Amino acid sequence: MPDMTLYCMPRACSRVTMTALEAIGLPYERQVINIFTQQQKTPEYLAIHPGGKVPALSVDGEVLTENASILLYLHQTYPEGQLLPESANAVQAAQKVSELVWCGGTLHPIIRQVRMPIRFTDGDPSGVREKGVEMLTAVLERIAPRLASQDWWFGDRWSIVDVYFAWCCMVAQSGGFPLDKYPAVLGHRERLFGIESFARAVEKDEAAIAEHGIEFPG
Repeated sequence: MPDMTLYCMPRACSRVTMTALEAIGLPYERQVINIFTQQQKTPEYLAIHPGGKVPALSVDGEVLTENASILLYLHQTYPEGQLLPESANAVQAAQKVSELVWCGGTLHPIIRQVRMPIRFTDGDPSGVREKGVEMLTAVLERIAPRLASQDWWFGDRWSIVDVYFAWCCMVAQSGGFPLDKYPAVLGHRERLFGIESFARAVEKDEAAIAEHGIEFPG
């Protein structure tokens, strides 16, 4: 087994990678990076991840960054974890990967506009947030019927895309987005708590908050 260290922040998007590691059953060390005390900007962490973000996954001393890249590596290296559904051909496999990349490259930035619009401007962030809410509303209007007609993103079995999508929705809701307008999306998130790997990741996140005395801003 490779020597793995996950650099993570409780309740951040690193929870998605942690769920993947739990699903595969890989042993790994967790290194908490408290972004609220600017630990991600220390020279020690920038030597690991020059972008100063979480997650980062060290595999035998080689570092992977960006959730989609890490998750694709884990899926391809440990297919028994079934992070993405099996595909009949390369085109179908790429289509499933594109859903994962969409979560990281399109949906995630929209969520940041809703939750932390000040990061996108030096001026009044209200317009940034309004645009983020508009874009997220369009996404959920498209996705909610899908989740009303099937339990999971790809059908009858959960995948890591479900985890990433649910995390994005959770963050948006914490930023004041009215998710209660989309009961199918809320139901999807509740179903995830019945997935053991996801439940373990949440439990470890919450334990880390207490262990490290992490205080979240209002």
